[in-house]
Amino acid sequence: MTETIHPLTNSQKLFLQRLLVAHVLTDEKAKDLYQSIQEKFANVNVNNDDGETSGDDDDVDQAYMGNDFEHCLGIINASLMPAFNLEIGTVSLPAPYSPDGGKKLSQENDDEDGGGRKSSSTSPLIKYHAIVNRSNDDVAKNYAAARTALGPHELAYFRKVLEKLVECGNEFLETQQQQQQQGSRKRNRIAIVGCIGALNKMDLINLRTELEGPHQDKLSIAQTEMALEIMESEGWLVPAAPPGEEDGDDDNHNSDGSDDDEQPKKRKRKPSRKSLRGAYFSIGPRTFMELGEFLQNCGFPEERMPQSILHRS
Repeated sequence: MTETIHPLTNSQKLFLQRLLVAHVLTDEKAKDLYQSIQEKFANVNVNNDDGETSGDDDDVDQAYMGNDFEHCLGIINASLMPAFNLEIGTVSLPAPYSPDGGKKLSQENDDEDGGGRKSSSTSPLIKYHAIVNRSNDDVAKNYAAARTALGPHELAYFRKVLEKLVECGNEFLETQQQQQQQGSRKRNRIAIVGCIGALNKMDLINLRTELEGPHQDKLSIAQTEMALEIMESEGWLVPAAPPGEEDGDDDNHNSDGSDDDEQPKKRKRKPSRKSLRGAYFSIGPRTFMELGEFLQNCGFPEERMPQSILHRS
């Protein structure tokens, strides 16, 4: 029996279109968009006025978006899934990195747990929303054939970037475990979920030289930079904190055993590393939503996969 697909209202279509254009939105921005569309349609005559009705139903209120934000997402998914095998997906990940705002946010949550290591509250989680492909296409899942503006060579490069970021994160975790076993007093703030591996732009661009087969020597520096811009704009990659900035932030003990909190001066950030080598990037929310299986095939720890949230009407 064919499943009935109910058409979306104009306001729901507008929300969906804006989300498609943005690729990915934080929970705050998505709710702001929901509210702005509600206000835009509030004083508009939205009922059909041509005297016609759709089947046996009454005229539809085109301003209707749902009882609330969550209900709106559920209604949209109820139409997207059976029609296109797409839906609005949501994951919880650490807040976006900001050289100023992100540091301030982390300092406001500077509590420690009983084990002497910074608690996960230092990296607060927020929700991200995006249109996700729920197709059971094994090729898409296993080879990161994502819905993107990237071409075949850029997609091969994208896979190489993800593999390297996963490898970088795993090496960092291994180093942390070794330091704990050796009783090191150095502590690093680590988010409870997501990728902790980060690479600077220069190293990411140089990864193009590791492509093999039909993709070898197919991407210039300019093309690679453009591909990275697309990956960031579409939510596959996100800006990340430079490793040097994170390393010094959590080493609160001095050689005499006293805490930095007792000292009048805070540590100094090392600005040269970022300025010389470019911005740092890590795995973005859209990659976790659509390519989680590929990441785990690359060795990404299952316990660090972000929580997925479903929306049903």
